[in-house]
Amino acid sequence: MNATHEAANNKKPRGKREVEDERGSRYLLIDSLSEGGQGLVCLTDTPGVLVKVSRLPISDARSARWFQQVQRVKRLPLDGLKVARPQAMIVSPRHGYVMELMDGLEPLQRLLDAPLQSGMPGFLESGGLSRRLRLLAGLAGTLAELHGRGLAYGDLSPANVFVSRSIEHSEVWLIDCDNISALSKTSVDSIYTPGYGAPEVVRGVSGIDSVTDAWSFAVIAYQLLRMQHPLKGDQVNDGDEDEEQRALRGELPWIDDSVDESNRASSGIPRDSVISKRLGELFQQCFDSGRTAPLERPSMQQWRAALDFALHMLVQCDDCGSMFYFNRNLQCSFCDHKEVPERHLLLRHCLRAPELKDEPGIGDDNLLRTGFHQILNHTTVQLRTSPPGTFSYALSDLWCTLLLTDDGLCIDPVRGMNTFLQAGAGATLRRLKRREVIPFTNRNEQYFLCLGEEERCHVWQFQW
Repeated sequence: MNATHEAANNKKPRGKREVEDERGSRYLLIDSLSEGGQGLVCLTDTPGVLVKVSRLPISDARSARWFQQVQRVKRLPLDGLKVARPQAMIVSPRHGYVMELMDGLEPLQRLLDAPLQSGMPGFLESGGLSRRLRLLAGLAGTLAELHGRGLAYGDLSPANVFVSRSIEHSEVWLIDCDNISALSKTSVDSIYTPGYGAPEVVRGVSGIDSVTDAWSFAVIAYQLLRMQHPLKGDQVNDGDEDEEQRALRGELPWIDDSVDESNRASSGIPRDSVISKRLGELFQQCFDSGRTAPLERPSMQQWRAALDFALHMLVQCDDCGSMFYFNRNLQCSFCDHKEVPERHLLLRHCLRAPELKDEPGIGDDNLLRTGFHQILNHTTVQLRTSPPGTFSYALSDLWCTLLLTDDGLCIDPVRGMNTFLQAGAGATLRRLKRREVIPFTNRNEQYFLCLGEEERCHVWQFQW
């Protein structure tokens, strides 16, 4: 953060758009960034400082209740989370609070709006598939940590998720966090953004909790990837307002419903281009059974793991520059260009341990194939103590790095980590103590990169 309350203490001329906090610091409100049922989030004349102000006068009892809720949020265990928590309370002329945020961020809503106006070119120019997966993985990680502390966010929407303005970066922060709660709120007090509230919250039969957050996240994720709301298919878009409200209450099938095709969508980016198999399974789980049975929805840990896996299965197209999901033909989903196979390496994750010898699926090489994979192409791949796609991947330790160079495949083990290389199923394991390059002349041979002890280890298998 690059803003402090000391910077705000410089006294400014009072004006009709000026607010004052409990410490006597004053902020001039410059522009509105987002708005909801409770108030406006505004830019101020102090760099890195935002202010949320209530719509209601201080004398209104509802404003007083909200003010007390924000004070409770200030005391919640939010340290270390990418959440713009309340820093000081605004006391005049209306209730509100001060929050600090990094420069260079903008609402996620702007990323959604741009491609809608320009179609596929806008989707690709705003970062394409790779950037959207990175942003969603960051958001899922923050929500998973929040839920792990026994808290729910409450009113998740693209307007209160702030992301890097530059497509080269993928910072994700939650603002407008006055609805964060340690307990499920009553349905009377539940606040949600139209289009993103869970059906039970929209119907007024439930408060907020981790599963209502999970619903809102899934809506944002689907909309960001496909540029199509998951509940607003042709039946809804061609109908009246009552039809849309029925959909948002969970009374209509979603657009990719596994049984009922009545609400299919004829718009949006083709599903298979942007939604991986694992992500597709989570969307089905959330919007099929999870539409009416909230506990069936995937957790934020499941979303984070699936997004990590999807990110590690991307291939960069040398023709259009887009990232696309690995497929057998190495054909870009966005321009149909076929990549050169020799410039990409598929790594398959396996486990080797004596206790696994009788497990189903164990091959003659005594390896249990886990179904986790990674793609090595233009960038460095980090191999960790857990493979991408597992809950523990994000927190696991780095073991070694791989990089394709002009000379061949470069393997760079981390000092102190046991890293072994096996060239061929019958060859002996050889420990790697320093960087090693497998030249291109050795292609079409099976290799096994073993991480751990010789008899019990993670194994990454690849054809070189």
